[in-house]
Amino acid sequence: WFADYYALRKRAKRKFRQITRKDNIQFDGLARVSHVTDATDWRVELPFVVLTPDTEEEIALLVQTSIALGLTVIPRGGGTGYTGGAIPLDAMSAVINTEKLETLGEITIRKDLSGVMLDKEQGVAVIRADAGVVTRRVSDAADKAGLVFAVDPTSQDASTIGGNVSMNAGGKKAVMWGTALDNLLSWRMVTPDAEWLEVKRLNHNLGKIHD
Repeated sequence: WFADYYALRKRAKRKFRQITRKDNIQFDGLARVSHVTDATDWRVELPFVVLTPDTEEEIALLVQTSIALGLTVIPRGGGTGYTGGAIPLDAMSAVINTEKLETLGEITIRKDLSGVMLDKEQGVAVIRADAGVVTRRVSDAADKAGLVFAVDPTSQDASTIGGNVSMNAGGKKAVMWGTALDNLLSWRMVTPDAEWLEVKRLNHNLGKIHD
């Protein structure tokens, strides 16, 4: 199978280089071994390739190209999960590591949430974070503004916002203010069809625990 593997790697390099920088396309042993597991330490298969895009805009084409090459797409953030969500189960996998996507916006006050009656004087504090932003950075931004960020998993010094959302992270504050999904206003994601999808919450109950 070496000849087939070599041919696929050569083809994949050519395709991926049209989307992202060549040093973001990693076939080396160190990259693959370091992405074979997460905090679970479960090990099933080495991924075929590890992709580390520089920008959010690259994600959709990387997903599309990976699928066209016959690869299973594994999104990965800080690798702190205990559910195995970032573990490749198939040798023909492309791990897309989002840790470079770390743009964090300023806290703004929103008074126009869809379907929600708000206190017009107070509004709701909102912050925009890329998938790779470390959770602690959002907590620190909230602290500086005299606010509390409800999501505080024990891994917050290493976990990322994308992972918090995908795994619905909580922490001790979740008892009072809810988990990641309870505090999420909207998010953008790439579908398996490699299309951008923006999901907005309607009738948000503002941080209370959902059924």
